[in-house]
Amino acid sequence: MVSIDKLVEKIEELPTPDFIVQKIISVASDPNASVKELADSIMMDASLSSKVLKLANSAYYGIPRKITVLNEAIMILGFKTVRNLAMSVFTYNSLFAGGGEESGIDRKSLWRHFVFTAIASEALGEILGYPVKEELFINGLLHDIGKIAIDVMSPRMMKTIHEVARGGKKNFLEVEETLDLPPHTIVGAKLVERWGLPEMIVQTVDGHHDPKKYSDSLSAEVVAIVHIADAVVNTMYPGDSLSYGKPRLSPDALNLLSLRPKMMKRYVEKLKEKFQKAGDFLEM
Repeated sequence: MVSIDKLVEKIEELPTPDFIVQKIISVASDPNASVKELADSIMMDASLSSKVLKLANSAYYGIPRKITVLNEAIMILGFKTVRNLAMSVFTYNSLFAGGGEESGIDRKSLWRHFVFTAIASEALGEILGYPVKEELFINGLLHDIGKIAIDVMSPRMMKTIHEVARGGKKNFLEVEETLDLPPHTIVGAKLVERWGLPEMIVQTVDGHHDPKKYSDSLSAEVVAIVHIADAVVNTMYPGDSLSYGKPRLSPDALNLLSLRPKMMKRYVEKLKEKFQKAGDFLEM
């Protein structure tokens, strides 16, 4: 099997956001940037432009009229949402398109888990009144990036973890611990760190199964939200994330967010509606 040191070396071989995606992230994060600057950055890649427009017009956002130009999409949806769309396209195209045959995993289902956890994180933020819900989407989208990274770098390792998890009805992380394998949380954190993404995303990827790890961090609330979103999506769609045991829900996360049973029930009902509108995200 592959050690964590070997995997970290292999991470260097994985795709990184190209110049255009890096430019989009940079411009979208600049409070002084203009709509034209962000639109110009996206238009440098015709394929990316068309996919961002397609997602902007999806049922998920429910814009009453068709958006035909990027400037409109940016003004209506906002800089960070458009950044999230570009990052979604990059992640899907570079890591999910094709593959999965060697390890035998269903990458389509795994992508659905990524997208639904992003949506679930954003939806929970809305219920809780989190001020920047767009940040929750990108953190939720990338939380399990370590799993797809492992599949790309070491299909043999992924096949072993998946078969043991499915056969024994166990959680993915539990199998990694049992087999003394590098956890997907650390692998994913190393990858998004290499991509130059914010520390909040690195901590969320690393701590989404153990939110207590970052309870004293500025990212504590986001890590807790993604942790709960991940557990709820795993309960609703068991197996999509390649995890087959009962999701572990941290009491610390529930307490930090002051979530009560009545709120959770409302939350799940809201998710069912949102997931029905996410078709364009699932079919990049």
